[in-house]
Amino acid sequence: MSKESLRKNIEDLKAESVAILSSKHLTTETRLFIKSMLTILDIVVSVLLTKKTPKTSSNSGLPPSRNNGSNGNRNKDQTNRAKLGDQIENTRTTKTYETVSPKDCSKCGSDLRNAEVEKTEERKKVDIIYEIVEHTVSSEWKLCLDCGTINKGKFPAGMDGKIQYGIGVKAAIIVYSVVQMMSLERISEHLRGLIGRFISQAVMLKYIAQFSESLEKWERVKIEELLKSPTIYADETSIKINKKNFWIHSYSYGEITLKFVHEKRGTEAIDDIGIIPKYGGNLVHDCWASYLSYDNVNHGLCGSHLLRELKFVEDSTGDKWASNLKKLLQEAAEIVANRTKMRILTKKEFKRLQARYRNILTRGKKELPDFPLPTGRRGRPKHTDAQNLWLRLTENEDAVLLFSRVKEVDFTNNRAERDLRDSKLKQKVAGTFRKLEFAKHFVRISSYLKSMRYQGYSAMEAIMLGLQGQIPD
Repeated sequence: MSKESLRKNIEDLKAESVAILSSKHLTTETRLFIKSMLTILDIVVSVLLTKKTPKTSSNSGLPPSRNNGSNGNRNKDQTNRAKLGDQIENTRTTKTYETVSPKDCSKCGSDLRNAEVEKTEERKKVDIIYEIVEHTVSSEWKLCLDCGTINKGKFPAGMDGKIQYGIGVKAAIIVYSVVQMMSLERISEHLRGLIGRFISQAVMLKYIAQFSESLEKWERVKIEELLKSPTIYADETSIKINKKNFWIHSYSYGEITLKFVHEKRGTEAIDDIGIIPKYGGNLVHDCWASYLSYDNVNHGLCGSHLLRELKFVEDSTGDKWASNLKKLLQEAAEIVANRTKMRILTKKEFKRLQARYRNILTRGKKELPDFPLPTGRRGRPKHTDAQNLWLRLTENEDAVLLFSRVKEVDFTNNRAERDLRDSKLKQKVAGTFRKLEFAKHFVRISSYLKSMRYQGYSAMEAIMLGLQGQIPD
């Protein structure tokens, strides 16, 4: 007896039992017995006929940190990681050149000062020198002999107190906190050894807040640019603020990355942020129901998420439809990725892809157990993982295949996911945020640094430009 025939027999028994329960002449004991047997049949199906496959980052939406084992995904091959592009050279590089020339022949002692150069060989030494640049301004006081007024020389702008720090120190603090994820205590200790002065945590937080506030105009400009882009990649992740769960929402395309903190994850947060409600292009996401509730955009689903879920169904149930659909999506994605000019399928190719897609799902429904009938209770009846995935793929066909029709849409939503990784790393390395305002500062600065990195600027260079008010368009 095969698994399929056993499953069919059980479904037949359940159907007969339901028909018997509809009779009005059964005793209470008989009804209780039949219902107990139906429960046992459900347990048999779920325990014996469904392979228990653990969910990991390779077959579900779980993060790599939730994988079994202490290493998670640390040993995963990194050779195919996405690259951000060539980095612009540091403009504050000091270059010196020196030429050494032989004066006498090492063999015969002849004078070589006027001899022609046959060949040159270069060697370089690269070093970083930490210097303390201290600038002292003295203000002279002078007495006016005509009216007796004492006049004081004005200090330059930015020198409001006895001691102030330049943009080099401020940039270092922001880099250590936002990029290197160091705690404020460690930053203070490091700077004390570097410049010989103790900088309090309050002062460092002030510099971070001031830099974040200076980026408000940049953020508004980038929101307008993002709204004009053909595609937006969206994702969200949780973050702890004062032991309470908040959410970071990410929106990105091209050289723009924008992130926002909100206490909610769903439509309330999306409406407050205000990007998706005003957008009319392609929105790529992981099929979160809140995104699908907006009908003013063309939805695209992340292929990586779908492939992982199809793999889980394939491993846990052995259903052929999951394996066939996974291969079909991989083939289509590879064809599109290998095209240099128009990264889409032709009309003929798309129709063939669509036909195969629908055929696989039609055949796949026969492999699935019967969908549960409505119980009259609120909400949809409980489905298995395979049934939920099949329904999602059937109901969102256009979103699943959008990558094959629109050249600006990638097969995956990895761009948005990559842009959120530093937020999780910050929480893991330096702990949670104590105040919401500093979480917002971190997210805005991170958005700016990510966007500048896609343009080729290093974090230090981008921060220095920002502190000088010279952010490039």
